[in-house]
Amino acid sequence: MYLDTCVLAKLFVLEPDSETCIARTVGSTLVSSEVAYAEIFSVLLRKEREGEISAVQRDANWAKFESRIKDETLNLVPLDHAVVQKAKDLMLDVHPHTPLRTLDAIHLASYLSAFTGPLFKTDRRMRASAAFLEIPLV
Repeated sequence: MYLDTCVLAKLFVLEPDSETCIARTVGSTLVSSEVAYAEIFSVLLRKEREGEISAVQRDANWAKFESRIKDETLNLVPLDHAVVQKAKDLMLDVHPHTPLRTLDAIHLASYLSAFTGPLFKTDRRMRASAAFLEIPLV
């Protein structure tokens, strides 16, 4: 199952719908884009700045994230030229139907290069683009 960063972050930081996201991903090998490595750290820093988590919690959640990569229950699709080129192509494919943003396009391109089952995404704009491209959604 492919997770974009918004859903992936909910597995490491408690948010209102974290329990639902965790329940839907239990037992699945998870896949995301390599860009999630920086995005997840950014989410953790933001949560710390906003007082939602402490520095100790940030470090613990980051360790959990890296542990999932190490034990291969989370696989990151390498961000290479082919993925970036595909992201550009996808932006054009859905234009003008949906204004697909850069990182969302990178996630969709990473998904298409991995063929990992359904895409788990909560963002309305990206879901619309995925549906337009006939990508199966959770």
